[in-house]
This record gives sequence, C-alpha cells and structure tokens, in this order.
Amino acid sequence: MLAAAKLNPDTPPTPAPACRAFLVPVGCLILLFAWHGWMVLSLFGPLPVSAAWQRLLSDEPIVTGKHPANLYLGTITARALSATGSGCCYDPANDGGCPVTPIHSGSRLAQVFLLAAGTGYQPAAYKVGLALTCLLTPLLLLVAGRGFGLTWSATAMAATAALVLWWGQPQHHALREGEVEIWLGAMALLAHTGLLIRFHCAPGVGCWLGLVATAGLGCFAQPLLMPFFAILGLAYYFSVGAKHRMLLWHVALLANGVAALAINAFWLRDWLTFWWLRAPCDGASCLLPHRTLRTLWEAPLWGGALDRAAAVGLLASGFAGIWMLHRGKQRPAARMLAVGGGTMLLLAFLGVSCEALGQVGHLGLLLPALWFAAFPAAHAWTRVLCFGRSRIGGLGTCVLGLVAAAGVGWFVQPALAQLWTRLSIAEPLAIGLGREEKSIVDRLILYTGPEARILWESRPGEMSHWTALLTLLTGRSYIGALDPVHTIQHAKIGLVGDKLNDLPLSSMSDLELEQYCRLYNVGWIVAWSPATGKRLANWSSAKLVAKVSEAGNGWLFAVQPHLPTFTLKGQAQLVHADAHHITLADVVPEDGVIVLSLHYQSGMRALPSRVVIEREPNVLSKLDFMRLRVAGPVSRVTLTWDER
Repeated sequence: MLAAAKLNPDTPPTPAPACRAFLVPVGCLILLFAWHGWMVLSLFGPLPVSAAWQRLLSDEPIVTGKHPANLYLGTITARALSATGSGCCYDPANDGGCPVTPIHSGSRLAQVFLLAAGTGYQPAAYKVGLALTCLLTPLLLLVAGRGFGLTWSATAMAATAALVLWWGQPQHHALREGEVEIWLGAMALLAHTGLLIRFHCAPGVGCWLGLVATAGLGCFAQPLLMPFFAILGLAYYFSVGAKHRMLLWHVALLANGVAALAINAFWLRDWLTFWWLRAPCDGASCLLPHRTLRTLWEAPLWGGALDRAAAVGLLASGFAGIWMLHRGKQRPAARMLAVGGGTMLLLAFLGVSCEALGQVGHLGLLLPALWFAAFPAAHAWTRVLCFGRSRIGGLGTCVLGLVAAAGVGWFVQPALAQLWTRLSIAEPLAIGLGREEKSIVDRLILYTGPEARILWESRPGEMSHWTALLTLLTGRSYIGALDPVHTIQHAKIGLVGDKLNDLPLSSMSDLELEQYCRLYNVGWIVAWSPATGKRLANWSSAKLVAKVSEAGNGWLFAVQPHLPTFTLKGQAQLVHADAHHITLADVVPEDGVIVLSLHYQSGMRALPSRVVIEREPNVLSKLDFMRLRVAGPVSRVTLTWDER
C-alpha cells in the first residue's frame, strides 16, 4: 500500500501546517526544558558553568532551611535501612535520644538520594538528588498536559506558565527552605490527574503504569496529599465511571490506588504509627491579623507584586479555560481541573485564616493551585489565537499580539526587568560552611568532649539551620541543634531564645538549672541571646570558656555542677552510641536498676535478654527516661530499637 501511494501522483502530501503545528511547540518544549535545566544548575552557582558544576559535585552541604536536617536524617536512616531493612532508627546523639521516623518528611527523599550513592555522609549525593528532582518538573507537566488532551501548543504554553511560576518568589523560598516534598507531591498529583483523563479516553497498560507511578510518587513525597488523590479519584469516578461498561476498567482503576499504597506500605505504616510524635506547625505566625479581602490580597503567601499579578492573571484565564473545556465537550478534564485547583486554592486561603489548617501546612497549596490553573489557561489562550487566526490570519494575529505585548510592556517596564532578572539566572543556594561556622566547629571540638551533651540555644527566625550537621562534624551529642523548629516533641526540651524547656530562663533558679543539666547530662551550653548569656554568667556553676560568633556574638559555657555521665542511677560506661545500637560496659545496678539519660521509646530491646527495659518518669518532661532492670552486674549490654 505504501508503494502504491508513492507511485500514485494524485496522493496528496502531508500538509506542512500540520507538521509545523507539531514541530514548533515541540521545539519550544525542548528549549523550555533546556532553560529549566540551566536555572536548576544556577541554583548551585556562581557562574561560570564549571564553577556551578564544581559546587554541585563538591562535599559542601546546603546550609539553609531544612536541607542540613534532611541530609543528616537521610544519612542515618540510609545506614539503618541498609543494615536492618528499616528506615526507622533511634538517634541517641540529639535531644536526649529521639526516634527518627518517616514523619521527618524531607528525610525520605534524602534517604533515597544517599542510598543510591552509598550509605555514608555524602552532601554531593544529596545535591545531585535535589537537582534531579527539580528536573522532574517539566516532565510531569508534559505528562499532565498531554493527559488532559491539550494540543502540543497548549501544553507548551501551560508548561511555560507553570515553570515561570515555579521560578517565582514563593517556590524559590520553598527551595531555599528545603520544602521539597509539597511541590513534588503536587506535581505528581497534577500528572496523575491528567493520566486519569487519558485513562478515560484511551485506557491501556502504559497509562495505568503511569497512574501507579504518579500516585506512588505523590504519596511518597507528601502523604498529606493523599486526601487530594482520594477526592480527585472520587470526582473522576462519579464523572466518567458510568460510561465504562467493562468490568476490567473499574478493577484496573481500583488496583491503581491499591498498587500506589502497596509501593509505599514499607514506610506508611511507620508514618501512621509515629504521627503522634509530630509537633504542629506554627500556623499562628502566618495568620492574617484581619480576615478581609484587602489583607488576603496583601498576604505574603502570594509572593511579591509581580507574583501576585501573574497569579491573578493566570487564575482569570484558568476560569475562562475551564468554561471553554466544559463547552467543548471536554467536561471530565474541566471538572477535574476545577476540583483540584479550586480545592487547593480554597485551603490555601483558609490556611491564612484558620490556625488549625495553618498548623497542618496548607499554606503551601497556593502554588499547586496555580499549576492546575495553568492548563485551562493555556487552552483558553490557544482558543483565542485560533479565533484570531481564523478572522485576521496568522500574520495579522502575530502583529496584533506583538502590538498588545509591546503596549503592556511599556506600562510595566520595571516588572518586566524584574522578571527578566529572575528568569535569566536563579539566586544560588547557600552551600558550604563559612568562616564563622568552621570556627565554631573547631572550638566545640577543642573545648568539649563526648562524655556530656552540649545545649545549643536556637535563635528564632534564623535562616541557616546548619547546626543539624554538628553531630557529624564534631562527634558530640546535642540538645537543640538538630530541630530548632520543633518538628517532633523531643525537640521541645531545648533552649529557644531565652526559654529552656518552654520556661523563661530568667525565672529558673540555680537549683532548677542544675537539675536540668544533671538529668540531661549537659556539660556545655552555647548561648546566643544577651539574656541567656547574662543569666549563665550569673550562675556560679557555669564558666565561660570561649566566645563564638555567627551573625552575632555568642558564648560557650562549661557546666560544672557534677561529673559528666549518661547514667542517672547505678553505674555504666557508655562505650558506643549510634543509630544502630547503644553499647554499655561495666553495668552495675543500684537496687536492681540502671537509669539512663536517654528518652524511652517503645520497641527498645536489650542483650542479654535478662535485661528488661522500662520507663522511668521524667520530672521535667512528658518524655520518660530509660530504665534497665537487671538483678546483678553485667559486663556489657547492647540496646537496639525494633519499631515493629
């Protein structure tokens, strides 16, 4: 048949416009992907490219936001997963002993990055993994656009709009703060929604596998998005389910959700088990003082003025596009985009108005809502262009569009200059310890030892949380260095500002300070606020041993009320302590028990088996200490944690 077509002179050739309608937008997508890759690389700048590559592959960590904590937690959980087959472990080096579980959301991605490169402390593996995660964004956008049934031109427009928003102020803030999971999960949800529409129009094995992959990725990145997957799935089924008569289609749709949960079952069980450990987010700090349209319009969740204008324009175009999709007999896509984007937009607005929702973390849903709006908005734009081309021709439409763009640009020149600066190169992430941080590490190694803990005063509002890496950098145990934002309850025992264990330090007596330091085996205190420094200077049991500096002056005090020991009752030598096991030597009980300055956690096991682990009430906190009941002396005791 093909040969006959070639010999037949009357066979019409493939129209050139159809070819251009495919090649031009695909070429634009390729350029868009290349630009996005350039922006991702510039995150690890400065330029030239060789310098950015060098910083990307160096062993210097990202030191802002949650990145240091993600790197530390990913390191110890990757080691635990490699050694025991479980991603949960007990960390004796921070906050008096705390469990590390999947509720530390950013650590799950870091765990994958570090497992792929080995199980050691590898900042380069974390940075490469972060870069690859960023590069997933345009691919997921492409899957979503084609799934929704948009043309290549509309898909290219939607991807462009979404990536321009992606490099806006709110998303760059999320990148700097290490909030990777929310946008990755939202992108996976968007691609999953598009594939649902594809599965309705052209069901197949490839599409089903894509549904499983996107649902699995979304749940892994941010399990709090699982209700959105459920809501969109129900809306989808009620919209199109009755149109499919084959039982296999319904079974496959149900199996998609089951398979996504099965993929994540190995950690979801632990996430549900230890959810109670998680402390609520500080939603009150982001609440609007007055719930009015003006305060909502000026709310910081929009970003800057340029981000706000782009968001409003995209939302308006998105509403028009949803109406066009609905009128154009693409009702399932219109409904899914409306439900997904509308729900996220509503929850984002409620997050700055309701403290309960703000504590859950719904403030970050505005940008995903705008990503949902980008696809119907692109559909509306292409329809307008097609209408103009049918009325005044392609050349006339181009001329009219250029004139309109030039007119708008004349009035918003400062905004365009700001947009050009933002989209030409990304603001680099802070990578590597500075001179002051390295000096602090050196002083801690010089003036402290592993026989006692260091109480680190956290400073509210500080951008750099590099102190999460202090355990790896110094080999010391800390209270307050890992989790200054109090992700879990164990972090609340620390010193934040001038409050120790949630009590004003100035109101605590010397005896109370001595009791705290004895129970938690605090041998040194790093103070940053003048109030804390003054209180410790007036305490006879604290001696100033060194001054430190990092964005302000600080002081390192040595606490001298007692001999440093991790044993509160009885006698034992702490020989070794890491996330795998804790080893005690020369154990001599007192009245048949040994009490350790380590928080109790259910699931702890002891070898030999005649040693029984119990709770010891803690007068300073709801978190009890660990008590070992044994009849007589033991030469060596090994403690492990089995969360199952």
